[in-house]
Amino acid sequence: MGRFALASMNVFASNEEENKNIHYKQSYRGDVELSCGIKDTWSFLTSHGYSFGNGLYLGGGSGFSAEFLPEYDSNPRVLLPLFADLKYSFCNSVVSPFVGIRAGGYAHVNSEEVEGVRVFVNPAVGLEIKRFSIRIGYEYQHNAWGFEQGNNKHRLRCGIAIMF
Repeated sequence: MGRFALASMNVFASNEEENKNIHYKQSYRGDVELSCGIKDTWSFLTSHGYSFGNGLYLGGGSGFSAEFLPEYDSNPRVLLPLFADLKYSFCNSVVSPFVGIRAGGYAHVNSEEVEGVRVFVNPAVGLEIKRFSIRIGYEYQHNAWGFEQGNNKHRLRCGIAIMF
Protein backbone atom coordinates (compact mmCIF):
# COMPACT_ATOMS: atom_id res chain seq x y z
CA MET A 1 0.00 0.00 0.00
CA GLY A 2 2.83 2.41 0.83
CA ARG A 3 4.50 1.81 -2.55
CA PHE A 4 1.24 2.56 -4.37
CA ALA A 5 0.80 5.91 -2.53
CA LEU A 6 4.41 6.85 -3.26
CA ALA A 7 4.02 5.99 -6.96
CA SER A 8 0.77 8.02 -7.16
CA MET A 9 2.49 11.04 -5.61
CA ASN A 10 5.34 10.80 -8.15
CA VAL A 11 2.90 10.65 -11.11
CA PHE A 12 1.00 13.68 -9.78
CA ALA A 13 4.21 15.68 -9.33
CA SER A 14 5.47 14.86 -12.82
CA ASN A 15 2.14 15.89 -14.42
CA GLU A 16 2.26 19.24 -12.63
CA GLU A 17 5.85 19.69 -13.78
CA GLU A 18 4.94 18.85 -17.40
CA ASN A 19 2.22 21.56 -17.64
CA LYS A 20 4.00 24.79 -16.71
CA ASN A 21 2.04 26.82 -19.28
CA ILE A 22 -1.75 26.85 -18.74
CA HIS A 23 -2.34 26.43 -22.50
CA TYR A 24 -0.65 23.03 -22.28
CA LYS A 25 -3.42 21.73 -20.05
CA GLN A 26 -6.61 20.73 -21.85
CA SER A 27 -9.47 22.75 -20.29
CA TYR A 28 -11.52 25.94 -20.21
CA ARG A 29 -9.50 29.18 -20.12
CA GLY A 30 -10.35 32.82 -19.73
CA ASP A 31 -8.57 36.13 -19.40
CA VAL A 32 -9.22 39.75 -18.56
CA GLU A 33 -7.23 42.38 -20.44
CA LEU A 34 -6.60 46.10 -20.27
CA SER A 35 -5.35 47.41 -23.61
CA CYS A 36 -4.81 50.59 -25.51
CA GLY A 37 -4.79 51.50 -29.16
CA ILE A 38 -1.86 53.88 -29.40
CA LYS A 39 -2.78 56.76 -28.73
CA ASP A 40 -6.51 57.21 -28.71
CA THR A 41 -8.37 54.11 -27.48
CA TRP A 42 -8.63 52.32 -24.13
CA SER A 43 -10.28 48.91 -23.82
CA PHE A 44 -11.31 46.47 -21.13
CA LEU A 45 -11.73 43.03 -22.75
CA THR A 46 -12.43 39.50 -21.65
CA SER A 47 -11.99 36.30 -23.65
CA HIS A 48 -13.25 32.81 -22.81
CA GLY A 49 -12.58 29.55 -24.62
CA TYR A 50 -10.80 26.23 -24.67
CA SER A 51 -7.13 25.26 -24.51
CA PHE A 52 -6.50 22.05 -26.44
CA GLY A 53 -3.47 21.01 -24.38
CA ASN A 54 -0.88 21.57 -27.11
CA GLY A 55 -0.50 25.36 -26.77
CA LEU A 56 -3.54 26.15 -28.95
CA TYR A 57 -6.38 28.29 -27.55
CA LEU A 58 -9.66 29.09 -29.32
CA GLY A 59 -12.27 31.35 -27.81
CA GLY A 60 -14.40 34.42 -28.12
CA GLY A 61 -14.67 37.66 -26.27
CA SER A 62 -16.28 40.99 -25.67
CA GLY A 63 -15.78 44.08 -23.59
CA PHE A 64 -15.87 47.86 -23.62
CA SER A 65 -13.75 50.42 -25.50
CA ALA A 66 -13.59 54.19 -25.39
CA GLU A 67 -12.13 56.10 -28.34
CA PHE A 68 -10.80 59.61 -27.63
CA LEU A 69 -10.40 61.62 -30.85
CA PRO A 70 -10.32 65.44 -31.21
CA GLU A 71 -13.29 65.46 -33.60
CA TYR A 72 -15.50 63.94 -30.87
CA ASP A 73 -15.18 67.11 -28.73
CA SER A 74 -14.73 66.07 -25.11
CA ASN A 75 -16.90 62.93 -25.17
CA PRO A 76 -15.31 59.63 -26.16
CA ARG A 77 -17.00 57.32 -28.65
CA VAL A 78 -18.21 54.15 -26.93
CA LEU A 79 -17.42 50.91 -28.77
CA LEU A 80 -18.67 47.44 -27.83
CA PRO A 81 -16.44 44.74 -29.35
CA LEU A 82 -17.37 41.14 -30.11
CA PHE A 83 -14.57 38.92 -31.45
CA ALA A 84 -13.13 35.45 -32.07
CA ASP A 85 -9.77 34.82 -30.40
CA LEU A 86 -7.11 32.35 -31.60
CA LYS A 87 -3.74 32.01 -29.85
CA TYR A 88 -0.79 29.63 -29.96
CA SER A 89 1.81 29.42 -27.16
CA PHE A 90 5.13 28.07 -28.39
CA CYS A 91 6.61 26.63 -25.16
CA ASN A 92 5.36 24.58 -22.26
CA SER A 93 7.32 26.70 -19.80
CA VAL A 94 6.74 29.43 -17.24
CA VAL A 95 7.75 32.01 -19.86
CA SER A 96 6.52 31.46 -23.42
CA PRO A 97 6.22 33.58 -26.57
CA PHE A 98 2.91 33.40 -28.43
CA VAL A 99 1.15 34.55 -31.59
CA GLY A 100 -2.51 35.36 -31.76
CA ILE A 101 -5.23 36.90 -33.85
CA ARG A 102 -8.55 38.45 -32.95
CA ALA A 103 -11.22 39.25 -35.51
CA GLY A 104 -14.71 40.61 -35.11
CA GLY A 105 -16.65 43.82 -34.93
CA TYR A 106 -17.21 46.96 -32.91
CA ALA A 107 -20.65 48.49 -32.46
CA HIS A 108 -20.58 52.32 -32.08
CA VAL A 109 -23.16 53.23 -29.48
CA ASN A 110 -24.50 56.40 -27.94
CA SER A 111 -27.12 56.78 -25.23
CA GLU A 112 -29.99 56.16 -27.64
CA GLU A 113 -28.91 53.84 -30.48
CA VAL A 114 -26.20 52.06 -32.44
CA GLU A 115 -24.51 54.61 -34.72
CA GLY A 116 -22.42 52.23 -36.79
CA VAL A 117 -20.44 49.01 -37.05
CA ARG A 118 -16.72 48.44 -37.67
CA VAL A 119 -15.13 45.13 -38.53
CA PHE A 120 -11.58 44.54 -37.36
CA VAL A 121 -8.64 42.15 -37.40
CA ASN A 122 -5.85 42.29 -34.83
CA PRO A 123 -2.82 39.99 -35.30
CA ALA A 124 -0.41 40.14 -32.35
CA VAL A 125 2.70 38.68 -30.75
CA GLY A 126 3.34 38.48 -27.06
CA LEU A 127 4.88 36.87 -24.04
CA GLU A 128 3.20 34.80 -21.33
CA ILE A 129 4.76 34.86 -17.87
CA LYS A 130 3.00 32.42 -15.53
CA ARG A 131 -0.64 33.62 -15.61
CA PHE A 132 0.06 37.04 -17.14
CA SER A 133 0.41 37.94 -20.79
CA ILE A 134 1.71 40.99 -22.60
CA ARG A 135 0.77 41.49 -26.26
CA ILE A 136 1.48 43.98 -29.02
CA GLY A 137 -0.12 43.99 -32.43
CA TYR A 138 -1.52 45.84 -35.40
CA GLU A 139 -5.25 46.53 -35.60
CA TYR A 140 -7.03 47.25 -38.88
CA GLN A 141 -10.61 48.55 -38.69
CA HIS A 142 -13.06 49.12 -41.51
CA ASN A 143 -16.21 51.18 -40.91
CA ALA A 144 -18.73 48.88 -42.54
CA TRP A 145 -21.99 50.63 -41.68
CA GLY A 146 -23.23 53.93 -40.26
CA PHE A 147 -21.07 56.79 -39.05
CA GLU A 148 -17.86 57.23 -41.11
CA GLN A 149 -18.85 54.37 -43.45
CA GLY A 150 -15.98 53.30 -45.71
CA ASN A 151 -13.24 54.87 -43.57
CA ASN A 152 -10.41 52.69 -42.34
CA LYS A 153 -8.39 52.97 -39.14
CA HIS A 154 -4.94 51.57 -38.45
CA ARG A 155 -3.42 51.47 -34.99
CA LEU A 156 -0.82 49.81 -32.87
CA ARG A 157 -2.51 47.99 -29.98
CA CYS A 158 -0.89 46.72 -26.80
CA GLY A 159 -2.33 45.04 -23.74
CA ILE A 160 -1.69 43.22 -20.50
CA ALA A 161 -3.90 40.37 -19.30
CA ILE A 162 -4.33 37.98 -16.42
CA MET A 163 -5.33 34.44 -17.41
CA PHE A 164 -7.42 32.01 -15.37
